[in-house]
Formats: sequence, C-alpha cells, structure tokens
Amino acid sequence: MRSLLLDENGTSIWDRIITWSTTTGLEILRKLLIALLFWWISFKIINLIFRRMEKRLANKEIDRTVKEVTITFSRRALKLLVIIAIIGYLGLEMSSIVALITSIGVTIGLALQGSLSNLAGGIIILIMRPFKLGDYVEYEGVNGTVDKIDLFYTTLVTPDNKVIVVPNSKVSSCTITNYSIKKIRRVDITFSIAYENDFRKAKRIITKVIENHELVLKDKEPTIRIVAHNTSSIDIVCRVWVKSSDYWEVKFDLLEQVKLAFDKNGISIPYNQLDVHIKDDNNAPKPIDLDDELVQEEIAIEEKINQQKHDKRVKQEEDLKHEQETKNKKVSTKIKKIISVKSDKTK
Repeated sequence: MRSLLLDENGTSIWDRIITWSTTTGLEILRKLLIALLFWWISFKIINLIFRRMEKRLANKEIDRTVKEVTITFSRRALKLLVIIAIIGYLGLEMSSIVALITSIGVTIGLALQGSLSNLAGGIIILIMRPFKLGDYVEYEGVNGTVDKIDLFYTTLVTPDNKVIVVPNSKVSSCTITNYSIKKIRRVDITFSIAYENDFRKAKRIITKVIENHELVLKDKEPTIRIVAHNTSSIDIVCRVWVKSSDYWEVKFDLLEQVKLAFDKNGISIPYNQLDVHIKDDNNAPKPIDLDDELVQEEIAIEEKINQQKHDKRVKQEEDLKHEQETKNKKVSTKIKKIISVKSDKTK
C-alpha cells in the first residue's frame, strides 16, 4: 500500500501535493483573489460612473432613446473589456479562448437565427428611429407607450399598465402607427340625430360647444358637416384639432358636453328600433273556392282574354309572313326582268 503512494523517484504523492500547494497553488490562489477583487472593484466603478453620467445627462436636451441605448451599450462593452483583461492576467491563452468563443458563437448563431434577426431589427430601429421612448405606438394589433428599447426586444406599457415585450424583428418589418410623433392631432366624432330634428340647429349646438372648449385649437377651422343619411338617423361629423397630449380629454369632453347640449335643446339621438306585427289567424284571408260561380266567371273571362291575345298574336305572325312572301316575290320578279333585258341586249 505504501508503494502505491510513491512515484518513480520514491517521493510521496502527498509530499508533492504539499509542495505544489505551497508554491504553484499559492500563486494561482493569489491571482484568483486579485482577479476577483479587480473584477468587483472595476464593475463597481463602471456602474458608479454611468449612474453619475445618467444624472448629468438627465437635464440635457438629448433624445432619451439615444441616451439610454448608448449608456447601456457602453456599460456592457467596458465590462466585457474587464473580463478580457482578467482572462489575460490569469495567463489563459487568448487564442484558444477566441477560437472557443468563435465556435460557440457559430453554433449559437445557427440555433438562434431568430435572435440574430431581432438584433438586426434593433439596429434598424436605432438607426431609422420610427419611434422613441415615451411615444404611443401601434403595430399588428399591439399598442402602448414605448418604455424600453433593447437590441433584441422593445417593451411597451399599455394604458391599463400591462407590459408587452415585442421582438425587434417584427417591429422593424411591420407597419407602425406613431400617435405621438406629431404635436397636434385631429379628433373625429360622429353625432347621430333623428330625421325629425333640425340638423342646422344641431350643427350650431356642436359649434358652440367646440368654441367654448379651451383645449380645442382655435387657429385651425373645425369641420361640422352631414356625413351620411342612415336608415334611422342623420350623421353629423365633427373634426377639431388639438394637442396630442389633449386628444383623449377633448374627445371625452365633447361626447359628454354635446350629449348634454342636445338634451337641453330637444335634439334626440335615435337608436335602432324593431316594429313587431302580431298575426291574427281569425282575420287571415280564406283560400279561393274554385266551385264558386263568381270565381268560375272570372276564370272564364281570364281564359277568354288569354285566347284573344293568342289569336291576335297568331294573326300578326301570319300577316308578317304574308308580307315577307310578297316582298320576296317582287324582288324575284325584278331580278328576272333584269336578267331578260341583259339577255336581249346580248343578242
């Protein structure tokens, strides 16, 4: 058993372990401790620098999207440089690590083609900038306020405070409606009134409500016109311009205030109605009695009239046929005379 613990030179394996621990092992442990300390201090300093940078840039007129994306990318890039420096300090071969990372990257790239398309979509969004943080957008049935733009995903917050995470590949390849990019928007509302009401009076009421609303822009002329004659109502469209931030408040106010003004002035808003008629079987018409004398007399008169119409039509056809035959005979006679005259001249 003792011989199994000795090497070729007769040195105990336990002695070799102790010797390695007191020399090479201590050096490796020292490097690991220094590397961990350097990693911890470096990451703390990087986070502190970028937190202060965010505070300083908060009050400057820099686009929020560009600011956040730049800070996030720079922070991650510096942390990656720290990790590379630590690997070099530990004495690991960078060429083998780069080769390993490259092979892993190719494998991951083939497996995560969708993520690469999301990355490409994120770059397109950052370059083209169809929207920015804080904009209210809609695409493919999804709508909300842009809360965060990463390289792979865009985060939206809906009006009822739900968070929607959308891949950038979809965002960059679909039609986007941006409701916040313009400073002003148009509010379109359709009011329906009954045909019995005076539409001119209704238009004056709507105009007065619009003029009294302080959030409606006065430098742009509103549009108040009849847009349709429906089955049970006359539809009047109202179009006014407001600031984008006041859109919903103005729309809700106009709906409420116009309804109150209509009620006050006797303008009714119609609704779909259904007239139901109850059938009384006692008053229902009785079936025709063919044996009745009056019914038989009417049937005979009808048959006589139909027969007269038939005879008249037959006579008209015969007269037309006779007239056509007469015309054909006249034409044949003329042709024969012409032929005989030509033959006499020839002789």
